Amino acid sequence: MLSVRSSKAEERRQSAGLNGLSVNNACYSISGLESDTLSILNNKYPLTEDESGEILSTSCDCPAVFFDQSHYTFSIKLPDDTAGAYIFSISSLWCESADYDPGTQRLLLPVNFGNDLGDFEICWEWVNRNGERSRASFSAQVYSCKLDIYKHFRVMFGDVEKHFNWLSLDLLRQTAWGWHYSSESEVNLKTWLLIFQQVRSGMEERLERMITRHRRRLVDVCHYRRADKLRKIPSKLEEKVKEGLRENPGRHYSDKCKILDSDTPENRYIKHIFMHTLMQLNELTDKIEPLENVSDIFKERLKEWSREWTVLSRHHFWRGIGTYKGLRRQSQILIQDPLYAGIRRSWFLLQQGLEFLENDLKGGIQNAAQLYEIWCLAKIIEIIDNAGWKNISGKMDNPLYQENNSDIDNIEKSIGSVRFDFRKEYYSGAELSVLFQPTAGKIPADGRIWEGMTSEPVVQNPDIVLRLHRNDLPGRPVYTWIFDAKYRIENNLAPDDALNQMHRYRDAILWTEGHDESSRVIRESIGAFVLYPGDENTLTENSRQLASVKKTNIGAYPLKPEPDETGTKSEMPRLLSQKLNDLLTIDNDYSQVQEKTAEYFLSVPAVKENRKEFFAKCITRAHHDNMNTHEYWQNCRLYRLPVKEAEKQNLTPESWSYLIPASPEGEELGNFPILSVKKMKRSDIE
Repeated sequence: MLSVRSSKAEERRQSAGLNGLSVNNACYSISGLESDTLSILNNKYPLTEDESGEILSTSCDCPAVFFDQSHYTFSIKLPDDTAGAYIFSISSLWCESADYDPGTQRLLLPVNFGNDLGDFEICWEWVNRNGERSRASFSAQVYSCKLDIYKHFRVMFGDVEKHFNWLSLDLLRQTAWGWHYSSESEVNLKTWLLIFQQVRSGMEERLERMITRHRRRLVDVCHYRRADKLRKIPSKLEEKVKEGLRENPGRHYSDKCKILDSDTPENRYIKHIFMHTLMQLNELTDKIEPLENVSDIFKERLKEWSREWTVLSRHHFWRGIGTYKGLRRQSQILIQDPLYAGIRRSWFLLQQGLEFLENDLKGGIQNAAQLYEIWCLAKIIEIIDNAGWKNISGKMDNPLYQENNSDIDNIEKSIGSVRFDFRKEYYSGAELSVLFQPTAGKIPADGRIWEGMTSEPVVQNPDIVLRLHRNDLPGRPVYTWIFDAKYRIENNLAPDDALNQMHRYRDAILWTEGHDESSRVIRESIGAFVLYPGDENTLTENSRQLASVKKTNIGAYPLKPEPDETGTKSEMPRLLSQKLNDLLTIDNDYSQVQEKTAEYFLSVPAVKENRKEFFAKCITRAHHDNMNTHEYWQNCRLYRLPVKEAEKQNLTPESWSYLIPASPEGEELGNFPILSVKKMKRSDIE
């Protein structure tokens, strides 16, 4: 019996429903459990068997239970004769988190999916007191309470693939983006783990049966034998044999017959796919060995699988099967014979699984939050392109990933920083640089794609930085704006801490004019903005986080993948497009290039500067009662300047900052700040 508990699931479900997301098209599958119904949110749903009869699944119209950023506890009640139980998964996190209690015969697994979305499968195994191993599994999907995992994510995939020619999902995590499951599909959910287990048992069993029950064909064979060894003498050879026995008893004659031969095109095909799969399996086993996020039990199970198939490949049956060179025509045996068709069908599934897992080792987009970041970059590039800026860097088709040194033949990839350069169409006086995930470190290194970007004393990592180079203006100014994608939302607004981070980015990220510590450091960043998956149709310009842009140039813009009428791509975001067009619009008239500095800095809070200091020197005989001149200035600090004298010498005491009184002998008595200047009648001075 399997039960799942969560204190946040219902809250997440309600939040997703309020955001208008699909939360009633989930599909659940189980195997290894005896049940014909599944209880979900106190409602029972019937289960239907697949073709193999091993997997039981619901239809695709069940309520969603599993959501991102939610904690769940899986409790599995095992049979009374269980001696031990464990989680069988590729994820070392799950295997290490599971806890088996022999007293209650329960296996507990705490799971928090974080930002991992898509299909997941929890597989567990238990061993009874006789040493027999049994297996069961549960499969479902993790939904998002921010975006629709079918409609919105399909659009994001399309937009990203449109701009970048290499897109991969790093699925060595808690979930996977399923095989062929969609909101319209009625097929059973099959994850790579479930397929691996089915293929191993099914394909291996069929291969063993094929060795003893394979198909053969009749072929003509010609042997040369002596006359006394011939089994049947053809009538045409009777005279020759009779004459040969008399004159040459040792002479050999052709003896043709038909025999059953196993070396058929179909058997050659099966041998080919078997040996090819074994080679792939060995390569995969070697590649995952150094990976720490792959569980030890999964590594050992692949090794066990490889060892068993290696023994099977050494059977003498395969020695009599020749090299596969293709099929001249379609073979009915491979289609109609249950044994051959089953092996072929299992091989197709296994190829998908091996390819799927092979791609996992190459890294890529790890979760929904990272996909959202890259999609935000794709949309900003699309807006820039529509505004008349053309890519001149030649890097638009390059992947967003860098090769890392690794133990997997240097094929492991990770997402890295990249830079795109644009030039205004029909105008070469301005250039635009788009930096994706640059790093502002302590000392900028020469040759980085984010030259001169620095931060002291803490490293800063914004998502997207736009730098407008105005080479057509005096001093060649550079204007910089920072965008940071946050896959988070609170009441259709960006989280407050994300806005606080924008203040930090704008103030902390600096730029140096050179590449050494003595270079002058300047602050180029004009504004910083959060991009979050909100609905812009429900916001107005007076919304709190939009209104703040006009006051401080710090704010947030909703950016949500809203599909167009075809459902294949997203419409252009209105608010963000308007903002970028305002920032990047440049007059194409060569004689009237518009200087937009005043507009750029209009919303940036000004720095309060001290006025320029003016020092005024005066001769004074001021004294009061018994105080001398020094004592007077230390205590009273009052100086009277006649209006006629000020007008005569054209003096402006209102602009003075300091007064330097001096004795008649010329001795300066100190620098005294002027706190106030008043115009008064002499009679009013006390």
